[in-house]
Formats: sequence, C-alpha cells, structure tokens
Amino acid sequence: MQARQGNQKLLKQFNKSKLLNLINHLAPISRTDLVQKTGLSPTTVSSLIEESLLDGTLVETGSVGEGVGRKATLLEINAYGGVVIGVDLSFATELTLLNLRGELLTTERMNELSGEGLSDLPHLLEAFITKHQIERDHIKGIGLSLPGILDEERKKIVFSYNLNVRNYPLFDLVTNAFKVPVHLVNDVNAAAFAEQYSGQAVGCHSLVYTLLSQGVGTGIILRNEIYNTGETGNSILASDCSGEESIFHPLNMYSIHNLSKGIRDRHSKEFAHILENDAVIDHFFHRAFVDMEEPFHSEAKRMAHDIVTLLCNYALLLQPEKVLVNGWVAKQDQFFQYMLKVLNELEKTTNVPIQLEKSYWREKGPSLGAARLALHHIFKEMQFS
Repeated sequence: MQARQGNQKLLKQFNKSKLLNLINHLAPISRTDLVQKTGLSPTTVSSLIEESLLDGTLVETGSVGEGVGRKATLLEINAYGGVVIGVDLSFATELTLLNLRGELLTTERMNELSGEGLSDLPHLLEAFITKHQIERDHIKGIGLSLPGILDEERKKIVFSYNLNVRNYPLFDLVTNAFKVPVHLVNDVNAAAFAEQYSGQAVGCHSLVYTLLSQGVGTGIILRNEIYNTGETGNSILASDCSGEESIFHPLNMYSIHNLSKGIRDRHSKEFAHILENDAVIDHFFHRAFVDMEEPFHSEAKRMAHDIVTLLCNYALLLQPEKVLVNGWVAKQDQFFQYMLKVLNELEKTTNVPIQLEKSYWREKGPSLGAARLALHHIFKEMQFS
C-alpha cells in the first residue's frame, strides 16, 4: 500500500512538472490546450492547475474564444509567485534576484568570501533578502556559482583555488539555512547558461563559452544541457613536484595573472613599473595594435593564433552553434578583431564555419546563470529513469 502511494505521488509530481514546463514555454495557454498537448485527462489537468493557482505558481490571465460559447481561461506563470536567487562567488560576491518569469529584479555586488569566510554566506543571504523585503517562503530556489571543481552528485566543492577550500559542504550550509532547493554549478557553466537563456546565444542548442580572466575555464552546453565531465570548467586538478595543487586548463597561460607576469618578464624595462595587472595588459595591447610597435605586435598576433586554434579545436570536436569569449579578451577590441581575422583564415582550411562572439552578460553572467538554473529546475519536466 505504501509503495502504491509513493508511486502515485511520483506520478503526480511528474504530471505537474510536465504541465508547468509547457506553461512556462507556451503561456498564455488554456486548460484545453494543455489536455491536448500532454494527453492527460481533463480532470487531472484541472486538479493540478487548481493546486498551482492556490500555491501562487500560476495565475489566470484573460480568456480566448469567439461567439456566444464558453471562453477558455488562459494561464501563465505568476511573476509574483516567488523569487529565485543566484549567487556567484568567483571573485567578489554577486547576488542576482529573479521573479518566476525570469525577469531581473535586482543585482548586488558584495565583499569577497573565501576560505572560512564562506560560512558567512547564509548571513549575507539573510541580509540581502531582508534589505529587499523578501519573505522566506517566497524563495523558491537558490543557485550557487563557484570557481573550481565541483562534485555535483555529492554536492561538494572538491577543490577551489580561488576560494581556498577543499571538499567544502557549501550546499549543506545553504540548504540547512533556507530549506529550499539549492543547485551548485561551476561559474563558467553558469555564465554559458545565462548566455543561452537571455544573452548572446538565445535560440542556440549548443555553445562553447571560454573565460580568460583572473581564472580560466570553458563552459559547454550540448543539446540544451550543461555538459559536465567531472572536470568542471574543462579543467583538471594537477599537482607539481612539490605537491602544490592547482587547476590546469589549456589556456592557463592567458589568465590575467599569468599573461601580465609573462609580459613583465619579457619586457621588464617597459612594464615592470606598472603595478596593476589589468593596466599591464591594456598598455601592452595599445602598443601592439594602436602604436603597431614591435615586438609587441608580433607577440599579440601569436597570442591570437594560440587562443583561436584552441577554440577551433573545441568547435571541430563539439560543433557548437556559437563560441563565446569573455574576460580581458572581450575587452581588448582590436585584439578580438584580429582573432576574427585568424579565425576566417582557419575556416578556409577546416571548411567548418565557426561563429565567434563576445559574451553579452560579461561579469554578471555567473550569478545570473545560477539564478536561471534555479528557475530552470522549478519548471523542468521530470524524467523517469
């Protein structure tokens, strides 16, 4: 008897997820159309819709029909039925708030959290929702975007150099504090998801997103799903001969730290006096592409060939509809334009068209993507395994 009740409960959840998924994508839509599209009985549809109207997830909005007959009432997601929160911990702590229709309500940047300071995240979230007058029961989900390698099955941060933690139970910390669904995602995967949902890759079913910033990583979406290899961000955990561990990525030499250090090492006379890493990079590319000064111009061209070659390898292997880049490479416009020229030449030999573009959301992508992911799970159709 207990097993039968469990099966009925699971079937109800499955049917409800199917209805909410359709309404989320096709609203406004009538009950009659939902019956036709799902194959569920009118009684089942009416019962589940009534439940979602009562809990505030759905709202009735107008009617459709002609003549003197009964008009069909239309349904849509209730924008005011709840909120989701996205948190990005990549460098500064950024929080994004969306309503249930995915509309951006606010975004806020706070002090960086790392190491033992991560235990303060629930308090920071509490201050955020208090400031914006959000009731606890109005929060429907939280997405956490993190740099490093995650075990999404065990819900732990395996290793994060940026956050200075290993096997850290951040998922448990936030779940216990707020009692809502919490979702962990690597920061570059979150940024890729944001671009697909409402950025430069809307309408694309697959994309590759590469970040060259303080950290380096690649997010991949294939057939509308975030692609996880277990080495999240397409990076691997490696140890040097001293036992010091770090995250390796094929483009690690082009992180802001490594790139600026390399420029200073090769050209100490010109750049050693510049303290800020970002300023070193800006100054280098100005001399390379504005002043056309050697050897900087030739070096910059070689960098473009290196980066474009790796991006082409991704594209040839995965065949994404778009390849997006973010970080310093997206800010250096003349360098990016030269990358497009290199790509155009490579396409002649590969015969594979590659659409390379800058990301739309830039530094806001990870927190927005984390919030979008939390929203996605609310309206995602369940699958029977």
